[in-house]
Amino acid sequence: MKIFHKSAYLFGAGFLMCGLLMAQDRVVIRGGTLVNVRDGKLTPDATIVVEGDRIVSVSPGGASPQGATVINAAGKYIIPGLIELHSHYKDWVAELFLNYGVTTVVDLGAPHEWIQAQKEGIEKGFVPGPRLFAGAYNYDGPEDSEEEVTEWTARPYVHTVTKPEDAMAALEPFIQGPSKVDSIKVLENLSEPTLRAIVREARKGNLPVIGHFKDVRVAIAAGANGIEHLNSVAYAMLDSRLNQEARAKLRPGVAINNTAFIDVKQLPGVIQLMVKNNAYLNPTLLVGWTAANAVREKFSHEAFDLLFNNWRLRYVPLSWRLALLKEYQEVGLWHWADLTPYEKDLYEKGYQNAQLIVKTFAEAGGKLYTGTDCAGGCTPGLGTHQEMEMIADSGAGPLPALQSATINSAELMRMADRLGTIEAGKVGDVVILDANPLEDIRNTRKIFRVISRGRVLDGQYHPEFENPLPRNEWEDTGHMFPSPELRWATPAAVVEGSMGTSLTVRGTGFLPYSIIRFNGHKLKTTFLSRYELRTELPDRLLVPGTYNVDVENPDFASGTTVGPAYLYPLGIRSNISNPFLVLVKPKGGAPIHPHPREK
Repeated sequence: MKIFHKSAYLFGAGFLMCGLLMAQDRVVIRGGTLVNVRDGKLTPDATIVVEGDRIVSVSPGGASPQGATVINAAGKYIIPGLIELHSHYKDWVAELFLNYGVTTVVDLGAPHEWIQAQKEGIEKGFVPGPRLFAGAYNYDGPEDSEEEVTEWTARPYVHTVTKPEDAMAALEPFIQGPSKVDSIKVLENLSEPTLRAIVREARKGNLPVIGHFKDVRVAIAAGANGIEHLNSVAYAMLDSRLNQEARAKLRPGVAINNTAFIDVKQLPGVIQLMVKNNAYLNPTLLVGWTAANAVREKFSHEAFDLLFNNWRLRYVPLSWRLALLKEYQEVGLWHWADLTPYEKDLYEKGYQNAQLIVKTFAEAGGKLYTGTDCAGGCTPGLGTHQEMEMIADSGAGPLPALQSATINSAELMRMADRLGTIEAGKVGDVVILDANPLEDIRNTRKIFRVISRGRVLDGQYHPEFENPLPRNEWEDTGHMFPSPELRWATPAAVVEGSMGTSLTVRGTGFLPYSIIRFNGHKLKTTFLSRYELRTELPDRLLVPGTYNVDVENPDFASGTTVGPAYLYPLGIRSNISNPFLVLVKPKGGAPIHPHPREK
């Protein structure tokens, strides 16, 4: 598992407030065309008055109050500040979100104590950043295997709830009082009775339940509100025979979404069920299909241009920037170019069906919301626009895409009284665009000005940017650059002269490109899973002695789970090694252990 450590800062350290041009008491936006995200209606020559952090009036035409800062928006288009509803917030993302017009972010996966402190710091003005809403811990049931428990549910911000009666104790601190959160996130291993119990508890605090589910029908029956990803939707219409036959032909580590195996005849019924029960859907098309032909090169080049050609973003960790570019090229654990034609066709079929699901859902009146999973497999801020583009390109069109990042997200998060539209009484989050987003959703990237909480931002990145509340902990990047951790190898010893010895290595963090090394010799390796590798030991190496067996991954860095890892650009390192014995073959009797070979 790859980890790196962020240096600690004192809470009162200095910081930049994301390039505020001004923080006047009154701002007036005049002459622009207001986009009503409810119905797509355009109001030309609109005048919007913001006082403090609130919109106080919206009207066609109208005079500017005296003493106001006036923004001439003639020829521009005005939309609400965007909402990112599935983020894994980092301490360096503030300017990326704000400069892309994302003025509200919902975190669904950061350590609870840190994200609550970050939220409070932003609200009090001590910490720069978008308006932040936070969930409690992620709630999940028991995992199916020991490896999954080690790699996922052992994380401190995932809590296991094994039975319904435990739900009250797990959620009670977070649905009321000073520790109350803004949403509850659940994962797919919860039993249906336990999920129902969690939903009941969440309703006591008027909190939406959002999460990963195995089957969307179970999620709806339990009363969940937000459906993350398309896996559970596809599962509800899975062609089991097609799924089984197709997956039998896939190599280990090739990740093909369930959408590739759906029975499309069942699609209308599943969509009708979702719409009837007011289930909101976040398709996460971007992180699900970054390697699709239609988006791979376009979006990866866009990310590269932002993250590497803009030197002012040098404070974004280099390891994360490199890992992101790697993510754009991967399908599961494989580079897309190494897929077989059959695997590529299945991947593209999955994306086409995903687009069909999104289009059908939108046309049936379903409410999409935009959450990208950033900063995981996409760029904070920019990723929100890329996700909207993919929603629009699915056939849903620009307006549903725009609604997904504004009014729909506000409704799901119980924030519609404050966010999601430009109306009197709502918060002063406004984005002014150079072109009409309803003609082309890509126009949301053409940002003229961003106003957050009534403050006008300069839209610049500042190389000296600091967050006074850094995540002072080991930060997991193992899902991007996994380091191998070898747990054991079998057989642990062989007799001298053995022929055709097969060596199996068990551990975590393995890739199709992992290499087993026997006493430093790199051997042809067969990838069996991310937990298991195999190789054939050449007879010439099996002479009496004690040898090291280890595994290396061909990426930019390495490390183990017991300490920090360091970035070695273009270098290769491996994990702690295991001893392997070759025993002396006696003339008779049991094998004799040799003395360990001196290094």
